[in-house]
Amino acid sequence: MKLFSTVLPYLLLVSFYSGQINNFGIDKIKAINESPYDGVAVPLIGAYDTGKYDEKDFEPAIKLIKKESKKDIWPWVFFNRFIGYKEGERSLSPMAKTKYFQSIKGMDIYNKSGALKDFKNIWRMSLKIAKELRSPGIVIDPEAYNSYRNYQLSYLARQIHKPEEEIKKRLKQVGAELVEIAENEYPEATLWFLFTGLGSPQYRTVIYIIQGMLERAKKKGSKLKFVSGGELWGYCYESLDDLKETIKKRNASFSDIIGTYPNLYLGGTIAPWNDIKLKKEGYFTKGKCGRSKLKTIEDFKPLIAQLLKSYQYVWIYAAKMVRYNPYSPDVSSAYNKTIGELISGSH
Repeated sequence: MKLFSTVLPYLLLVSFYSGQINNFGIDKIKAINESPYDGVAVPLIGAYDTGKYDEKDFEPAIKLIKKESKKDIWPWVFFNRFIGYKEGERSLSPMAKTKYFQSIKGMDIYNKSGALKDFKNIWRMSLKIAKELRSPGIVIDPEAYNSYRNYQLSYLARQIHKPEEEIKKRLKQVGAELVEIAENEYPEATLWFLFTGLGSPQYRTVIYIIQGMLERAKKKGSKLKFVSGGELWGYCYESLDDLKETIKKRNASFSDIIGTYPNLYLGGTIAPWNDIKLKKEGYFTKGKCGRSKLKTIEDFKPLIAQLLKSYQYVWIYAAKMVRYNPYSPDVSSAYNKTIGELISGSH
């Protein structure tokens, strides 16, 4: 396995094309081996999977990865497991409409439905597997796919029928409990959050969980590393100057937070495309994504270079909405060539 560098920029691939770890077969492993990425995030289980698992369920996949992978495989976990779905509210997928998620009132932070316990088991197994694979750590997606209203503290308090201050306290306790599990399973792990919400004017309930983690880690003098991945600042930039300005603003907004939490690091992200005509769906037709005039992966080269220069931790989102399938040779070859040239330069 490739050792995790503390000096050179680390480039991580994140894509739902990866599937789950039990379906991460030899073809996908070879595709990553031949790519310029240092590692790839692979979900232990899907964001809407409500099945019960134990470590034996993943043993064949772990054996294959240990034998064949030359790159780091980061288990990827989802807060969505303990977030409820309520009929009529905005969710990302109809897969949220299950009895399991409908039984959760807001977030299962008190383990009333057993979902928090299930998530803690997934969290524990992911860390244990990461350590066994000699991966630097795990990737955490805090997005409330089942119901985005659960980001609102007032909404969550109404669902659980407890005061907002008590909910805040409990969210932080959940974070502290997750740190204790990490300390037991993989105390040197890097916990790479796709976003933390820290430094953002839009305060989300999941932020309190992450704050609780950072506070417990600081109190313990933990060796755990936390990466704030930057997703909330966007996947797209109108130009190199726009990216530089975004980085400047973000660094300023995080200056006090980084000073408070010594275990916290900033990461950056971008979602490139190789054909501007493929920007036909949802997110990529709006805001900066919609306004961006970048046409091919070659146009993204200076922006990715800037991210690698600015952050130690960089992740590229290979989005289905722009058809960037990193496991398709016909699609990935142009991306691999361009990104590979950048990696060679930075290393």
